[in-house]
Amino acid sequence: MMSIFNQNTLYPWAGKPSIYEYIVSALGDQGRLNDARLPDDDEYWAGHSVRWVAGGMDGTFSHHAGGQAETAKVQALVQLLVKQSRSPGSKTRRATYLKLMQEDVLSVIDPLLESLREHPGVVIPNLYQEAEWFARYGAHRNVVKLGIALLGQFETERHRELVVTLGKHDEFTLYSAVAIRGSLDNANETLFELAKNVDGWGKIQLVERLEPQTQEIRDWLLRHGCRNSVMNEYLACYCARNGGLAEALSQASVDLELYDGAGVILSALLSGGPAEDIDDYEDAASAVGDFLRHSQTMCVTASQLSVVTDIYDFLNEDGQRWEQRYERGWSGDLREACKRLCENVIRNEEWPAKIWEGIRSQDSAVRQHAIYAAKRLRMDIWEELFEQLPEHPLDSHLYYELARTDEPERMDRLVRYAEAHLPLEEIAGGPKDEIGYGEQYGPHQCLQSLLQALDVFEGHGTKLIAAGLLSPATMNRNMALKCLEVWPLPDWGEEVACALQELIASEPNEQVKERMAKLLQEKELTAWLIKS
Repeated sequence: MMSIFNQNTLYPWAGKPSIYEYIVSALGDQGRLNDARLPDDDEYWAGHSVRWVAGGMDGTFSHHAGGQAETAKVQALVQLLVKQSRSPGSKTRRATYLKLMQEDVLSVIDPLLESLREHPGVVIPNLYQEAEWFARYGAHRNVVKLGIALLGQFETERHRELVVTLGKHDEFTLYSAVAIRGSLDNANETLFELAKNVDGWGKIQLVERLEPQTQEIRDWLLRHGCRNSVMNEYLACYCARNGGLAEALSQASVDLELYDGAGVILSALLSGGPAEDIDDYEDAASAVGDFLRHSQTMCVTASQLSVVTDIYDFLNEDGQRWEQRYERGWSGDLREACKRLCENVIRNEEWPAKIWEGIRSQDSAVRQHAIYAAKRLRMDIWEELFEQLPEHPLDSHLYYELARTDEPERMDRLVRYAEAHLPLEEIAGGPKDEIGYGEQYGPHQCLQSLLQALDVFEGHGTKLIAAGLLSPATMNRNMALKCLEVWPLPDWGEEVACALQELIASEPNEQVKERMAKLLQEKELTAWLIKS
């Protein structure tokens, strides 16, 4: 037993499944990944208050932050890899492996590869063998990422299957995409095949690098390229430009897949957000006009109606933005014509019946689209949604929609239901610095949906606020404090007041702790409790 323990300590990959083998075992019949987990998840995320979705951390920082690798860290890794290439074996491999487990690979990868290319002491054939070992047998994600990146420096088909297979997991798609473009023949076709088998951040990395060289690729971009589990907004402009959206919609008629795909793209462009939006897309005017032309006969579902209403809101925006748009393909006449096309669709008398049917659907996506469309048509669906609560008791979206009311009587009913049916004791498990997302935090997200709205309903839902103050989800505590900051002190109730006074000693988040201290001081809580 002792010898095994020492071996596992000496070689951190010993006795652990390789990530490559794990991904192979998780691939379904269609070549798509059935499980986004990785065998090093618990070890990698230990001590982190936020656990990112696969590929999320690298994807976010690659899009919104520049790498700031320290020269000393880069050079330390370069020296280890050079030594490993000159004397390959478990001893030198272990030293590099342990160093990689401690580093943020994305921030060092570019300067590291540049330094290696210029280093005279690297033994190239051995470095390739070690890179392949890291990618194929590494049990920790940072090791695998560097292995993929190193393989991408060698123009050979030898590692094709290895790199493409690893790229089917979002955590590694960025590295595989770069390696494919840098080292494999028919790289664009390979990226395209991979793009059809991924979702989330992996799809973003691939679509951004995909060249529209064939009609098949352009057709796919318009019909399927923008649908993603992570922010369609990142992909919308790429798909519109590279897929030739305006040209495709200019035809006399289009197929349903193209119409729906165009709707996804336009809706994402209208949302704006972290990427280029409708005002960055050069052919927006013609694309919107032709989409609305097709909508006169093709818009028949609530999800399709939602796109038309989004466009209508866009067309009715005020301010200087339209003056700028008139210089980029739009005209006053086209804008007014598009408004009329929207109104023709929106005023169809068949919509209420279709929307009610959608709201009562068992398909959650259909139900959400119908709810969105109902709000755009100003339909009162509150009673129907309230009646659905027993069937969907932990649907945070349902609580969110119900809480968006300005009627105290309705909020009272919702609060009473939540106090009776949400697992408040489970939610109030004690303060931690957790982001509070994921399946295990379903009840906490329901509570958050309610707390976001309670600040304008003074004295309503004190049990919910007390639970929120003791929730491990930091957002719950912040939302509870948001209510208390605007509520008069007498509306708090003794349970909430005592909970807040006791909580400040154990609050783990310094910003929240400061917010609590300020609130206690401003409300003179201690004096009020003594007087009570």
